[in-house]
Amino acid sequence: MSTAVATSIHDRRPPQPQPGGRLGAAQAVATVVGMELRQRLRSRGWYVLLGVFFVVVGAVTLGALGLRGLGVAEMEASGLEPELAEQQMRALGRTLFDGVLLFVLTLSLLVSPALAANAISGDRAGGTLAITQVTLLRTGHLMAGKWLAAWIASAAFLAAALPWLAVAAVVGRVSPWAVLVGLVMILVEFGMIAGIGVAVSAIAGRTLFAVVVTYLIVAALTIGTLVAFGLSLQFLQTEVRANDAEYGSMTAEPFTEAELEKMTPEEAEQAWAEWEAAHPELYDGIADRCVGPVTTRTIPDPRRSGWLLAANPYAVLADASPWEGGLVEDGTRAEPGPLNLLSVGLRWTQRDPVRDVECLDGELRGLDSTGVPDRQGTWPVWPLGLAMQGVLVAGLGWWGHRRLDTPAGRLPAGTRVA
Repeated sequence: MSTAVATSIHDRRPPQPQPGGRLGAAQAVATVVGMELRQRLRSRGWYVLLGVFFVVVGAVTLGALGLRGLGVAEMEASGLEPELAEQQMRALGRTLFDGVLLFVLTLSLLVSPALAANAISGDRAGGTLAITQVTLLRTGHLMAGKWLAAWIASAAFLAAALPWLAVAAVVGRVSPWAVLVGLVMILVEFGMIAGIGVAVSAIAGRTLFAVVVTYLIVAALTIGTLVAFGLSLQFLQTEVRANDAEYGSMTAEPFTEAELEKMTPEEAEQAWAEWEAAHPELYDGIADRCVGPVTTRTIPDPRRSGWLLAANPYAVLADASPWEGGLVEDGTRAEPGPLNLLSVGLRWTQRDPVRDVECLDGELRGLDSTGVPDRQGTWPVWPLGLAMQGVLVAGLGWWGHRRLDTPAGRLPAGTRVA
């Protein structure tokens, strides 16, 4: 009888730690993640924040749907040809989805730093960090668990926006592959921002300071990269010898001033439209001649500083998006959406600027200034961007690990221990 009772009690003992007095990595990280998420779920403000996020994204989506409806109504009223109308419909649909996706990323970049930067500094301020540090958890396990919990918390905002993204994708007739890539890249960016926030939270002694520094780093990635690239173009330039290009539309004068004065504004607009339709060669975007003396000019050369833009979260999302331009299955031509246009602008920095000079050395090259942009002859930038962000997260994480590791030799003045 006593043996059976002893065996039953022995079977109910909690799992024993690994040899050496430490928990296994997976068990330790899962414990921290579970604790963090349970604290989130107990907070009423967490649900309020998710609700506000859902409502704001919904309002923007509905507003974009309304603008798209107005555009469709205008196309129907203008009596466009079916092929052109289908092309415009696809462009409006892709603009709708890309716009909502960019808005979700923007809101998330505003919310994620505040969630992640409080992960460790908040425990330090509350006096619970030291209690956690004297358990069987290693410093790396603690930081990894905090990071995963912050990442999952950020992903909850994407989940709240999913219904509206689905509506935008269906109405906009966006391919499932483009939707999947967009969602995955936003999740990856959430992970990067969460990693930055948790690392800064471990480095900083105060929660407010950690939040502010995290926001500054996010601002440096989003706005600072653009500013740095723009400033670099003032110093990175190349010289070319060229003169001015003249287009037929610049010199065409189909109507005299006296004839235009006799027309009403509506008649003048119709007359110009008929003239352009009768002379398409004047409005093809190709120069007709080179005029003026050939002089030495300086033009920006972005090839040596374009890499600065790669770390921008918007650049990573845009460049990773599948290319939607060109012919589609029904034979119509799809115009590139906002994300594709951002990607084209990003990859433009890889091109030799001399290629875009029309009258190079006084010779007419016949470049089409109205052609549909593309990414041919360029290489993807988003892997470089993720690598740069990863190096930043790894560096901050190493620093945070050093600051958080125990036993600590010295602590900053005013640091709360317990």
